[in-house]
This record gives sequence, C-alpha cells and structure tokens, in this order.
Amino acid sequence: MALEYRVVKLGGSLLDFDCLAPRLHAWLAAQPPMPGVMLVGGGKLADAIRDAFARHRLGEEAAHWLCIRLLGVTAELVAGLLPEAVLVKRFDELAAERVAERLAVFEPEQFLRDETVHPLPHSWDVTSDSIAARLAARLEAGELVLLKSDLPAGRATLQETADAGYVDRYFPIAAAGLARIRCVNLRSDGFPEVTLRR
Repeated sequence: MALEYRVVKLGGSLLDFDCLAPRLHAWLAAQPPMPGVMLVGGGKLADAIRDAFARHRLGEEAAHWLCIRLLGVTAELVAGLLPEAVLVKRFDELAAERVAERLAVFEPEQFLRDETVHPLPHSWDVTSDSIAARLAARLEAGELVLLKSDLPAGRATLQETADAGYVDRYFPIAAAGLARIRCVNLRSDGFPEVTLRR
C-alpha cells in the first residue's frame, strides 16, 4: 500500500480501565502523524470462550472463530468511545481516503476468513497480538504498537515476550518481518514503553 500505517493493538485487559478513553486520546495525540489502524483484543469476553472450551470440550477451531467474532464486538465498543474513529470491516477499505484520514478501528473477521495462503493457525497459540502483527505485515506498516496494561520484563525479545506470556506463542513468527514493534503501558502515567528486539 502507498500509505505508511501505524497498527495499534489495544489489549483486551484495558477494556475495564475506567480512564481508557481519555488515556487513548492522550496517547494518540502524542504520536507523530501517521494513518492509524487499531485492532482491539477480546479481554474477558475471550476468557469466557476459553472457559467454555475447557468446560464443554468445544472444538479449538470453533473456539477460535467465536473469539474472532468477539473482536468485532470489542472493535465496536472502542469505536464508540472514540468519536473521531471510523469502524472498518474490510481490509480493502483501509486505503480509502475517508478512512486514511481518521483512526480506523478494524474488525478482523472477514480479513482472516479471506486469508487462504498461509493463514494464521486456528488455535489458542494465536490471539489478537498475532492478528495485529499479520495486519501490520499485510499493510507494510511502519510500526506495530501494543498498548497493554504493563511492559515486558527482561531484554524484551520477540521470543522472550512470548515465552513469558506477554504476547501469544505465535507472535514471534507473525511479527518476524515487521519494521518496528513498541510496547506501551497505557495504564501508567507518561506511557512508558519498550521497543521489542529481534
């Protein structure tokens, strides 16, 4: 794509943060101008699917797609908190001028269903972290930013963050070719951040 994008993954753990909307506005206002695409995690809604998977022996494929559908719900929720944003449901719409001039909150189900060549695994190894990385790769984004409730510990390599459970297990593969990955603690004053290393 001709535009250089910033893909922002908003962690589901932030959905119960009372200050979410003002913190998001403050963080976004502090960023260098760049078309932004936001993907929202599933948070406690996805945890409910995990619980059903364990309790009722729900198939992993079925659980995967239920969680993906939930990302549409959380996308609508966050788009409602950000009046300046636009909810986008199709990948090809991200290049439209009306979208590129605003923050796009992306609902990823159709994007993932359309992937037939090397699709992401339909398993618990893939969460919204890897989906955001795949989206950033497809957009050839200038950076991927993970907005979360804390920062990774240690040297913060892709593999170490996955091993520690900070990101999902597939993330080191999904994010391997990305230009830059920043992790930001949105709950903390000053928005401390760490840049992940290869």
